[in-house]
Amino acid sequence: MVDLNLLRLVPILAKEKNVTRAAQKANLSQSAFSHALNRLREQLKDEMFIRTRNGMEPTPYAAMMIPVIENALSKLDTATRGPSHFDPTRDAHTFYIGAVDYFEFMFMPVLTARFKTIAPNVRLSVDILSETIKVERVEKGQLDAFIGVDTVQHIPHYFNRYPLISDHFVAIASVERTDLPETLTLKHLVSESQIHLPAVSSGADHIDSWLLSQHLYRPLATVVQSYAVGGRVAVATGYLMCVPFRIALELAKMLPLRIMALPDGAPSYDLLLLTHRLYDYQPAVQWLINELKVVRV
Repeated sequence: MVDLNLLRLVPILAKEKNVTRAAQKANLSQSAFSHALNRLREQLKDEMFIRTRNGMEPTPYAAMMIPVIENALSKLDTATRGPSHFDPTRDAHTFYIGAVDYFEFMFMPVLTARFKTIAPNVRLSVDILSETIKVERVEKGQLDAFIGVDTVQHIPHYFNRYPLISDHFVAIASVERTDLPETLTLKHLVSESQIHLPAVSSGADHIDSWLLSQHLYRPLATVVQSYAVGGRVAVATGYLMCVPFRIALELAKMLPLRIMALPDGAPSYDLLLLTHRLYDYQPAVQWLINELKVVRV
């Protein structure tokens, strides 16, 4: 097996054509360089370089080897240099994120507007998938991150977790529901027909779990897959819908809805950024993580 440290001297001597200059270039003494060259001659059974009037010239065998050695050294240098640098102001990149509806509804407008200025060639592609599929795709490197909900789903230990936002639940209903008070009671929650948007695909839900802990249930009239649709259904039917407060504020700007507080003890809604330890060391993903951690909605 030829020593790689010996092979790297070949292109240097071929370029410098002088052992003294080549030794300086390789940060070796002249005697150490000459000794290394002799070892290489012995191992490869070829003179490698011959002294001529033009300096040290490679033999045909050495000349054939030089481009191969240079190519191999270049690949090794690239492989050991670490992940490539990411410049959001110049680099084109698409990030793929699995997320819950809250993230798409609240974060995407803010992030897209921000990236338009600071990262004009960066795109975000969001998939609203089941948690199982999202976890699997992150593990395979097909998704860069997963935006999930704390406490209502299992999160594998090999994921890195970053808190994104904490919200609290309120209820929304059509502005025509003037019969409802500003703060609902548990009696309202267990008697009023409601619109349901599951926190996760398994159907687990903060409000249902909270009521169940008190041996209570709420009547669910319909299930929707997005807050925007849920808000429209609430206007059309007069049904209640329990949603995070920031979502309620945005829906009330777009639709004739009123916002009501829930009884004391109602749960919080905590959003997490989840990345896989196999992949999140990459500069581009690290940049995305930092952007998501500091964005304000």
